[in-house]
Amino acid sequence: MAGSGEFPDEIPEDVIEDLMEAEEELREPQRAKRKKRYPSTRDIAEAVRAVALMYRGGDPSEFPERVLEYLEEQGFYVGHVTEKRIWRTYETLVRRRVIPDTLGVVEW
Repeated sequence: MAGSGEFPDEIPEDVIEDLMEAEEELREPQRAKRKKRYPSTRDIAEAVRAVALMYRGGDPSEFPERVLEYLEEQGFYVGHVTEKRIWRTYETLVRRRVIPDTLGVVEW
């Protein structure tokens, strides 16, 4: 022991183990709260398709909200998905004849 003799030269193993356990306990809640991932273009297109096929006769103004709800149910973070992107995706899918224009909003 160095100095006054009160403190050891090295950190005892049991102290290191206690610190590691405490650190692990702090990490566990973070693991449980993993961040949701952002939806890819494919994920958004699939959501638009699924909702459009289920959404016959609905109010078109509510369509983007239904798509966002669908994505959230699939476990995605939708904070950066805009209505404009949803509508652009819908129009592209309709024009390329991937889905029918169930909402009747695409002009030819």
